[in-house]
Amino acid sequence: MLTSILLCALCAIAHAKPALTIASGNFAPYFKEENVDGKGYFDLVLLKVLQQEGYSDIRLVSLNNDAIKRYFINDVADIAINYTALPPANSFPSIYRVKFLNRIIMHKNQWSGGIKKLTDLNGLTLASFTGASNLFGDEYKAYTQSSTITYFETANQQALNKLLHKKKIDVRIGDYLMFYRHTAHLSGLDPNDYVSLNLLDYQGSFIVFNNKKIRDQFDHALTKLIQSGEIKTITQNWLEFYNLPTIVDHSFFSATADR
Repeated sequence: MLTSILLCALCAIAHAKPALTIASGNFAPYFKEENVDGKGYFDLVLLKVLQQEGYSDIRLVSLNNDAIKRYFINDVADIAINYTALPPANSFPSIYRVKFLNRIIMHKNQWSGGIKKLTDLNGLTLASFTGASNLFGDEYKAYTQSSTITYFETANQQALNKLLHKKKIDVRIGDYLMFYRHTAHLSGLDPNDYVSLNLLDYQGSFIVFNNKKIRDQFDHALTKLIQSGEIKTITQNWLEFYNLPTIVDHSFFSATADR
């Protein structure tokens, strides 16, 4: 009898899912941010998918982009989301990338409607978040290094919003929903006074795993969530919680054939 109990206990241990540490972002509304109510969108989806696969002991660590990379490379984290560099050779990237609503954002005026390509911004002052010049393709990177514009990057995205509000810069490049939230709900301004233009070559950032089996389970479960339409419900509930506009024709999880 005792032997049977011990065997059952050993079998349960052998089939138990391991504890997971996720290196995640640290800015609302996409990730959990200190002193901000509610859960971030990508955190919500990751937890739901992994829990559906039987993982219950999950620890989310909120980090900036550089720390996310350090945590994963140094084996502190089992999973990293919003991994903005090329994944390490010994890692297992998901077929899905996370895609923010990155846009060219500027004041609405008599000439903003004529902006159709990057070079239409010649002569203006542009600013974006740290690392943007390596994220939006070769054309963008070369453009930011040209003498036809004034360009800088900063880690403080709230500061970027304020600079655009006060017309200290002409163009703010980054996620529109983060800008909308800060403009409408934190600054009391009207987002309709601004235009957001989809002119960037943006492929998204990686979700990387240190274990192929867990990566495959994640990809399979997220695919089911997307195909069933449940991801749309999660997305809409999240947008409503943060009082954000409904987004049409944008997938926050973009599938790619490249691992």
